[in-house]
Amino acid sequence: MTTFLGLPGLSGAPQSAGTAPVAGTEPVPGRPTVILAYPKIDHEKDYVYFWMPFSLLTLAKPLLESGLVNVVLFDGNQRDEQAWESFLDEYVNDAVCIGVSVMTGGGQIGHALDLVRAAKKRAFCPPVVFGGPHVNVLAEQTAADPLVDAVLTGPGQNSMLDYVRSLLGRVPRRLVPGLRIDDGERVITGRPNPPRTQNLGAYPWSLLNVADYIRDDPTVAPRTLNYVSSQGCVYKCDFCYEKIYQRKYSAMLAGPLLDDIADLKERFAINGVKFYDADFFVNLQRAMAFCDGLIDRGLNLRWAASINPNDILKARRKRLPLLERIAESGCSRLLMGVESGNDRVLDEIVKKEITRAEILDVAADIANNGILGSYTFIVGFPGETEAEVEDTYTLIEELRGLDPQPETRVHLFAPYPGVGELWDKAVELGFEPPTSLEAWSHFDYYTSLTPWTSDATAARAREQTRMRLAPTPTS
Repeated sequence: MTTFLGLPGLSGAPQSAGTAPVAGTEPVPGRPTVILAYPKIDHEKDYVYFWMPFSLLTLAKPLLESGLVNVVLFDGNQRDEQAWESFLDEYVNDAVCIGVSVMTGGGQIGHALDLVRAAKKRAFCPPVVFGGPHVNVLAEQTAADPLVDAVLTGPGQNSMLDYVRSLLGRVPRRLVPGLRIDDGERVITGRPNPPRTQNLGAYPWSLLNVADYIRDDPTVAPRTLNYVSSQGCVYKCDFCYEKIYQRKYSAMLAGPLLDDIADLKERFAINGVKFYDADFFVNLQRAMAFCDGLIDRGLNLRWAASINPNDILKARRKRLPLLERIAESGCSRLLMGVESGNDRVLDEIVKKEITRAEILDVAADIANNGILGSYTFIVGFPGETEAEVEDTYTLIEELRGLDPQPETRVHLFAPYPGVGELWDKAVELGFEPPTSLEAWSHFDYYTSLTPWTSDATAARAREQTRMRLAPTPTS
């Protein structure tokens, strides 16, 4: 999500890409406005990828379909603080609320608070509601911040419309899913927000200039666009944020997904799609139908997605030619969280439900199908020994013997609040978590955060990270 990067090689791109409004998104005079803000994220140096703010597009869709409000969207990764002031000049006086999406780490919380402070200086600033990954795990702490008027936990597309209806006097606040309001004197809560959602796909693209998000991705294609088609994950990995969805999985059907991708190709001349689903292949039948659809429709797209090693093992048991079909349909890269090269860590700490031998077997199968494997690892787990860390690095060396040679990225363990036993273990071993929303704004998961992780450990992790960052070769 790097901001202000130039868009290479687009001299032949349609100049109107992203400017034609989709039916239903044009502002209607007299309707109140919902402002949706996606604060800037500070990524690693030389990080070349960034995403459309899908968390806000999923909120905008039901809001627009209701016909109650207009929706405008501000992406802090594309526009600076002065642009935010101008944005407020244009929209804040007619706004019924400002919705802000935040995740833990990456500086997004700090940038969010800066945006809200600027808005709160306005005489007619509407209520500010926070949602997103950080809120889902620390709702009470977030709601207590003086800059936050309300929070929504759980899938925002299940709750945002009812929250807006409550502001318009149409729904009692106690019926708003996932709502929490803490004004310092009393706390108001809404009804539970279920972890599943059906409101994915057919996003209101005209709220953004889609052309600004098309990247030259060296592992996919010169005109690659990111996409999110599912939410949640069924696996048990103990460190992972996706556990907050209680292992519930929501996904678009293959047909509507293919329709959406075909429409994006037609309108914006993309030739690649990079899926940022937690695990694109949870539903093997959906994945196979998607691959078949790409082939049958002749879409001629390159694509990439995340996969769990157990997806491949399940496909083998079902005698599904998953990797063969993935490769045939144009998939160029599969991202897989391996986490560790040690069987005890995989089993007892990570709960990955996979062994080192199975990882090597699956990775070889991916390479044999001509697909680039991109493998991520974590070092510095609570209770992990130096010898077990060495097992991770020897696994990385073995994987690098494959052809095509895989990408590898080594992360440092970062305790993530409320998602598993590892959080409690980290606190027990001396990790001191931030105690306020403001304090979380300084949480940086690219640096050493735990007292047992040394600078040398961090330096070695960086050195062992090998990603393809050069532009895609042109023929």
